[in-house]
Amino acid sequence: MNSDTWQNIRNGDPDAMKTLYQDCYQELYALGFRIISDKDKVKDCLHEIFCEIWQKRANIGEVNHVKAYLKTCVRNKLLKEIKQDQKTDRFEADFDHLSESSYEQLIIAAENDVSSKVKLWKALDLLTLAQREVINLKFFEGLSYEAIAILLKLKPRTVYNHMYTAMGILRKTLKS
Repeated sequence: MNSDTWQNIRNGDPDAMKTLYQDCYQELYALGFRIISDKDKVKDCLHEIFCEIWQKRANIGEVNHVKAYLKTCVRNKLLKEIKQDQKTDRFEADFDHLSESSYEQLIIAAENDVSSKVKLWKALDLLTLAQREVINLKFFEGLSYEAIAILLKLKPRTVYNHMYTAMGILRKTLKS
């Protein structure tokens, strides 16, 4: 894939768009499926990206490395999708939990929750920036180790190592 094809798309050439689609679809699909193993979501993501490129062709900039650009688009769109799905799941779970609790139980839980959060934040301050980022993405954003590795451009093994070290520090700190 070269920048001439991209320039032709920017100029409104439907054959160039077809060429881009045919040359890149399989590779982008494989990448997307490694991030999220949901065939329909990956297909929808790719469809949206190619449609957005065509619709916004007059306003998109020059790209020297088209495949790298498209891979970044796929990764970002799918990670955004994962985060959105998790927020929806959390909201539904929180709503179900709230509807089953009494007012008194909610007050007690809130007081305990504040105390626990303060301890946790103090423990998190002891971690390195990389360790905090991995912890945040794993537990607060709910991403998989593989998705974290892709997002941070690290090897999965490095992500596991950061997590292992961070968890050891957190266990030790929260026990005392």
